[in-house]
Amino acid sequence: MPAIVRPKQQVLFSDRPRGQITADLLDAQIHNLIEAIHSTQLALEDIRRDDGKLKSGSVGRDQLTLEIKHSREEIESIEDRTLDAAMHVAANTARTIATWREVDLRAKDAEAAAVTTANMLSAISHGNVTALDATSDAENSADRAESAAIQSQNSANFSSANADNAIAAKNEATQWAEYLAGPVVNPEDAPAYISGHPYGHGLYYQPVEGGVAGLWSAKWWALYAQQLVGVWHFYYLGAWNHPPIAGETNPATGQVVPNPIAVGSFYYDINTQTLMVWNGSQWVASVALTSGYEARFVYVAAEGQQMFTGPDVNGATPAVNGSPSTVHINGVALIGESTGITPDYTIDMVTNTLALSAGVPAGTVVMWDLLVSRDKLAPTLALAIKLDPITPNGTLQDFALTYTDPINGTPGMAPDIGRGEQLQVSLDGIVQEPGADYTAAGNSIHFLNAPTASQRVWIVWFRGEGATPP
Repeated sequence: MPAIVRPKQQVLFSDRPRGQITADLLDAQIHNLIEAIHSTQLALEDIRRDDGKLKSGSVGRDQLTLEIKHSREEIESIEDRTLDAAMHVAANTARTIATWREVDLRAKDAEAAAVTTANMLSAISHGNVTALDATSDAENSADRAESAAIQSQNSANFSSANADNAIAAKNEATQWAEYLAGPVVNPEDAPAYISGHPYGHGLYYQPVEGGVAGLWSAKWWALYAQQLVGVWHFYYLGAWNHPPIAGETNPATGQVVPNPIAVGSFYYDINTQTLMVWNGSQWVASVALTSGYEARFVYVAAEGQQMFTGPDVNGATPAVNGSPSTVHINGVALIGESTGITPDYTIDMVTNTLALSAGVPAGTVVMWDLLVSRDKLAPTLALAIKLDPITPNGTLQDFALTYTDPINGTPGMAPDIGRGEQLQVSLDGIVQEPGADYTAAGNSIHFLNAPTASQRVWIVWFRGEGATPP
């Protein structure tokens, strides 16, 4: 009969971590269990039949010693207990086999876990590389984000500066808007508006005549100009080459002549180069053209003299011919006729006589100026030439005159003066009267009173340059 191998615990698997249960330890433990089960089965085959009974001859005389005095019942009891023990051993064997299978499964799980762990380690290694790459990308992204943040801050600062500039420009524009486009308000409200306005220091109240109150601003002037231009546009009809009629359209401007034409309306006559005014029935010249030259006659009165006619002190005789007159006594202007005030003199156009309202003392200088009729004037040119300075000493009354020719620059030229009216003489800025204060002819001048040495004298000669085309 073979020896029975008893099972024993070679490794305590519960003390080992799951990952440290190796296959060789499992194989050794399983092999031990198999040998114990096999030896037990061999031992049972020696004493047990297939029907569960003891084999014949398994118990001989040698096994039955004298000390065995049990009865058959006791033997059967032993047989039963032995059978129970065998069954118990078989059950334990079955449990051992199940345990082996579970261990085998655990071993396979451990192997699978080991493979999974290896894969996980590989994945973790790859993840570490990926994490490093991600870290690098994150660092680069952080740098880019920081750069973008700095740029955003710069943009924010720039935007803030532009916003400040915009606010300043807005404030300045507001001020200019108030300066240049002041609001139109009622006259009684304007002072309060200015005093309560944040930019009131630039506003000055001034009512527009005939309109609402405004401010000294572009709007104020626009309103004022509108009133003026509106009236002007109504009365001024533009330039025409013929007298316009009511309802006619100006071909150059498209302006329509009012119907009826308002009295005072006027237009510019292109042909005559004259402003023509509507007097209610016809177009008439806006001004009465007169001569631009005065004929001056100087008389020295006798005691109580009132009437002045005929040749004056220069031998010139007046011819009134309807021309207006201006009279001075010792430089003081007299009141003439048609003034609404009692005149100081009258003019007899038939006898060409000046009659004072009262006699004057002897030696009184009477200066009678007549506007020469335009039909008696010939158009000429006159060249104004400043004569060389003279040097008075308080006693000299007569001086020789010279000048530098303004055309060719020749110095020391002698003028050819026809009469004193061709000269304009000034003493210390006071214009002298020809005939009364001086006389001149040729290249000489005579002062009635000698200029003092301290007086500054300057003389302009109006030299005639001959006739010009009309």
